[in-house]
Amino acid sequence: MPDPTEITDAERERLRKIAELELNSADVDEVLQELTRKASRALELPIALVSIILDGAQYFAAAQGLGGWIEEARGTPVEWSFCQYAVRDHETFVVEDAANDERVKESPLVTQDGIGCYLGVPLVSDGHAVGTLCVIGPSPRVFSDEDREVVTRLAKSAIEHIENRAKS
Repeated sequence: MPDPTEITDAERERLRKIAELELNSADVDEVLQELTRKASRALELPIALVSIILDGAQYFAAAQGLGGWIEEARGTPVEWSFCQYAVRDHETFVVEDAANDERVKESPLVTQDGIGCYLGVPLVSDGHAVGTLCVIGPSPRVFSDEDREVVTRLAKSAIEHIENRAKS
């Protein structure tokens, strides 16, 4: 993610979209919660999130399977985040073996909190990637095409719900 002291116009617009969609609200959205439960069950992984990437943090708009300090905080610093890559690149981000993946192996989420694998699909609204729907596990895992399709379908449902909720 960009350095907060050097926010680009595109990043300002992305953050504006997050505010417009009311994604930084503390209210629990049961539809998003249910989508995380479905993702967790479908891929048989303990954690699934709807993660929103803000300028300095990632915020969990919905979460399944979190515990400890991360559950209490409902987020992490953005520089620790795996989701930042899916948002930045507007592409599905896959980490099959976090401890050996150069992009994330130094993250405290790997070194201290034990993330072993990750699959995140960006949530895109009006061309702005605002966050992800992701699944996380404690061990390395090879994700199949079917795994990717399931998470992509659930991410599509999540952003459609978010957009419809904002319109009403």
